[in-house]
Order: sequence, then C-alpha cells, then structure tokens
Amino acid sequence: MKKTVLRLTAGIAVALAVIFLYALAHEGGHALMVLLLGGQVTNFQVNFLRHPPQISYTGVSDPLHRALVSLAGPVLPLLLIPPATLVLRRTGSVPVKGALLLLLLALLSTTLTSAAVSLGCGLGGSQPSEDLAKFLRYSGANPFAVAAGFCVLFALSFLLAWKVGRVPAAAASVAAALRGSPQEGRQPLAARTAAAAVLLAVFAAAFSQVIGWPGSSQGEPPHHTKLEIDLAELGPGEAFYTFHVQEPTSYDFVYRVAARSEVKLRLVNLQGEPFAHSGQSSLILFQGTRSPSLSYFTGFTLLEGEYALEISPDSRGSLQVYIDSRPADPVALGYLELIQAVSAGTFTAESYQEEGYELVFQGQLPEGENQLLIEVPGGSGLKISAFAVGEGEVELYYSAGGSADTILQGSKATIGRWLEAHGGRGELRASVRRAPVTLFIYLSRN
Repeated sequence: MKKTVLRLTAGIAVALAVIFLYALAHEGGHALMVLLLGGQVTNFQVNFLRHPPQISYTGVSDPLHRALVSLAGPVLPLLLIPPATLVLRRTGSVPVKGALLLLLLALLSTTLTSAAVSLGCGLGGSQPSEDLAKFLRYSGANPFAVAAGFCVLFALSFLLAWKVGRVPAAAASVAAALRGSPQEGRQPLAARTAAAAVLLAVFAAAFSQVIGWPGSSQGEPPHHTKLEIDLAELGPGEAFYTFHVQEPTSYDFVYRVAARSEVKLRLVNLQGEPFAHSGQSSLILFQGTRSPSLSYFTGFTLLEGEYALEISPDSRGSLQVYIDSRPADPVALGYLELIQAVSAGTFTAESYQEEGYELVFQGQLPEGENQLLIEVPGGSGLKISAFAVGEGEVELYYSAGGSADTILQGSKATIGRWLEAHGGRGELRASVRRAPVTLFIYLSRN
C-alpha cells in the first residue's frame, strides 16, 4: 500500500510538472516573439491552477507581427520534441521515462489540436480566441494549408518519437513499474483504488488552500493591452491611455470598475471629430459605481485619428481595462455603414439583416423616464443590437435580477452586445430626454 501511494504521488507530481512545462513553453513562445518584435510583455501568467495561462503585451500592433505572436505559442513547444526524444532513448530512469512520455503525448496532441482549430476556422466553426484563429485572422493565411502543415508536423514528430525514442519499449517499462511486483498485485483492487482516491482528495485540498481552487476566478479576455488604474492617482480630466489609429480598426474594450462614487469611463476623439455612433467627440463606455463582472464594449470600429480613454474627475476606486484590436473586416465596415445610416437618419427596419437576429421592438418614443418597452425571456446566450434614429436623446437599459445594464447612453447604436445571463425574465426600458427618436431593437439567442 505504501508503495502504491508513493507511485501515485509521483505520478501526480510528474503530470503537474509536465503541464507547467508546457504552459511555460507556450506562453514563453508568445513572450519571446513579442520581445523579438520590439514589444513589451506587461503580464506573464503560467499558474494554471489559479488562472488560465496567458500573457499581455504592448508595442506590437502590425497585423503580421501579431500573427507571428499568436503562432509562436503553439509552435515553440514543438522544439522540445527532438531533445525529449533523445533523452527518452538514452535514460534508464523509469520516472524520467514516464515524464517524457507524458510530455511527448501533450506536445503531439496539441499539434493535432492546432490542425483541428485551423480546419475549424476554414469551415467557419472555431473560437476567435484560439491562437491559431488569431494567426489566421491577422495573417490572412489559408486555414486548410495551415491545418495540413500541422498534420505534417504531427506525422514527422510521431515517427521521430516512435522510432528514435523507442516509445513502445519505454511505455512497457513504465507500465511494468506501475503494476508493481506480484506481491503488490495481490493487494485488493478496492483498497488500492480507495487509497488513490483519498490521496488525490488530500492533494487537491492542499493545493486549493495554498494557491486557490482552479477556475475560482474569471479568466482574462483576449487582449494586447491590460490597464490597472488606481483612480485616485488620476488628475481632473486626465487621459489614462492614448493611442493612434492608422486605418479602420475594430476595438474591444473589456472593463471592470470598483468605485466609491459614480464615475464615467469615456472614449474621446482627441481631434474633436464626432463619432458616427453619437454625433459627439466623446462616447460613454460606462457610467456607475461598480461592474461586478467584466463589462464588454466590443467590435467598435475606429477610423484614423488620435484617441484616449478618460475617467471622470475626483473618482476613487479601481479600474481594469483589457484592450484588443484587429483590422476592420468587411463585417465591421458594414456595421460602420449601418451606424452612419443611423446618424444620417436613413436607417429603416430592413437596414439590419444580420443572421440570427429578430426585430423585437420598433417605435417612436415620447419623452419620459423609465419606459417599459418589452420583456425578455431569461437564460444565457442573449445578444442585442439597438439603433436610435432621430435628433432625440435616449438611454436604453436592460434590467434583470435586481440590476440594470446600460445598453445605449450617449450613443445611437450598439451591435452584438451580450446581455447578462439571468433566471426568470428581464426588461428593456428607455428614458427619453428629448424627442423625436425612433428605436429599433433586435435580439439573438445563441
């Protein structure tokens, strides 16, 4: 029994070490490429037991360079395959053999995963946050060719490990060591299983106390810039982040606010040019005191110019902002045309034809506060697109579960915004400060 416990402990430790090594190599690949391209790594996270491994960086904005950064994560760990294979061939240590077999298994499986992600992108079914999906988006490479390339890498790596590393013989020796001697084999299977379960539970409990339970905190969204701001350190009207846009670019702003007074988070055009979304040179991203979960303002296309993020003066508390960007694709440019139609007053119910969205409200609203428009069924996966046409001023809110989320405030349109998941039913309400204004609301459930 003692030997069984020791072998299980060693197995768990080896597995965690292999996972950590892969996470280090993967995120290290991203970081190394950022540094080679002249950027700066602002956050490097490989503690997979607390957060998903990830990095954030600044100073790399060229689409081709960002493509290389995205590709370096999946590719750099593959450089471990040749040395791992050679060591596996030469070592006589069973624990080392076991660790190397696990490492090779992880590397080969991630190679197939990269091929599958590329193929999924080609078929239109992959997650946009995947590294290979980002690489394909930034580089414009053929996804089927990339998938074929990773399949070739897998085949070559597999043959190298199988032939040179003598994987079958190594696996047989590790399996024999795990089985133990014949005397150990006579121990009741139930007792050995129970010991393994107890040890695993104790191990997990210990780690949860030391470093926190895996998944207890929300992972960070995709980003190239992460800002953590102490609001008390900002001066009145101070811009805490400025940036330049050279060509139409789609931006994602994801933020979390914890303040002791009401604050406004604004996006400002420093050249004074009005946004098509609002007709003004500034746009309110957030107004309130607190956003307990991450709030999203995504898919926002900016034209060439100088921009800044500002917070209202005399604010106290903290602010986290994650920023991601990508060249505006035809879809994003189409959204911009929609918003320009709203600004020009030519938008109609038929102007917005995005698949999966249904027109649930259309009407001219009178002046008044907190007007109930429609009730919304509960659940998750709800997205909203809303357009306010006319010279009037309207604020649109989504109320559910005792809290309210601002959909439109100081802007004329939002497209594809996620609504907070909730049970029961929610409500869409509007406050009209000045008429006339005609509101169009579309909903989609994924």
